[in-house]
Amino acid sequence: MAEGFRKVGIIGTGLMGGSLAMALKRHPGVGYVAVYDISSETRRKARELEVADEVTDSPGEAAGGCDLLFLATPISAMVKALDEVSGELPTGAIVSDLGSAKLETTAAIQDVVPPGVHYVGGHPMTGSEQSGVEFASENLYRNCYYILTPTAATDGEAFRRLHGLITEMGARVISMDPETHDRAMATVSHAPHLLSLLLMDMARKQHLEIKSLFTVAAGGFRDMTRIAASSPDVWVDICMDNREFIVERLLEYGLGIAELVDVLENRDQVRLRELFCRARRARSELSVKAGQEIRELFEVSLPVPDKPGVISEVSTAVGSLGINIEDVKIVHPLEGDTGILTLSILGRAQAGEAGDRLVSLGYRATVREA
Repeated sequence: MAEGFRKVGIIGTGLMGGSLAMALKRHPGVGYVAVYDISSETRRKARELEVADEVTDSPGEAAGGCDLLFLATPISAMVKALDEVSGELPTGAIVSDLGSAKLETTAAIQDVVPPGVHYVGGHPMTGSEQSGVEFASENLYRNCYYILTPTAATDGEAFRRLHGLITEMGARVISMDPETHDRAMATVSHAPHLLSLLLMDMARKQHLEIKSLFTVAAGGFRDMTRIAASSPDVWVDICMDNREFIVERLLEYGLGIAELVDVLENRDQVRLRELFCRARRARSELSVKAGQEIRELFEVSLPVPDKPGVISEVSTAVGSLGINIEDVKIVHPLEGDTGILTLSILGRAQAGEAGDRLVSLGYRATVREA
């Protein structure tokens, strides 16, 4: 088990924060969980549901004396929330967040993190179109991908401890730098969400003329528009924070729409079939990767210099391959300025791929069965 935490504080107790509190409350490595939400009604519901050991009436009470603090507010409120409680955080405390966009958020949070407190950005790839603490579940984070977004300024020990805790919660941790994260999310999450919104809005307009439209809406339409039911407040924040990369993806999608219109107007069955075939092949690859079986555990070990940014570089390099790091360990010798970093990875092929990537970066990486 990873090194435990005496007290974990969570600011923001909606679906994500409430579910996190419930999971951590039952975690044997966490001593005490205190939560706060700006909404008195949400606090009342959180108490009724007993999502945490304590639901406080001020953010300072939740954050006071904790050695790990999660910011689970909307993105636009995170910096203010941290600034309000920064004086309550002891030296050595770790701050993380659950934000779905990272580049601007990371820079803003790093500006207000007090000296001696360590920030490690995070984004759990889970959730629901339903919002509110009443929909919280202690199993929401189990088996989901949880992205950590370290930078060159990230403290290696803080990263290791947070990685260990999240892994023990049942999530699968992967690392990306903030910019890579935001580019990826614009493609697979943020732009698709806006396209779902547009599709639903188009159907809404047609429904004014065709009253039975929603009645005959089939499963495909319902699947594609399910996420349009998500919280507007949350998604406005996400879109504003990651607007640059979302705009890139939407413009690219617009070119695809123009191509499709041209194909149909010209009755070009050959090009239309090729579009279907390309999409089908890509979707099949996605399905295979999502359903990979758990294989044996391997360790990738490498000497690393004792300097800031090393763990960030290594974990981000492996994460960029789409490979999950199950555990992180680092051993420092009694003398010298080098440590031995060990990454635990499922599957011989994936461990070998990770080792090759690290060797290409100049590390002396070795792979062995755990």
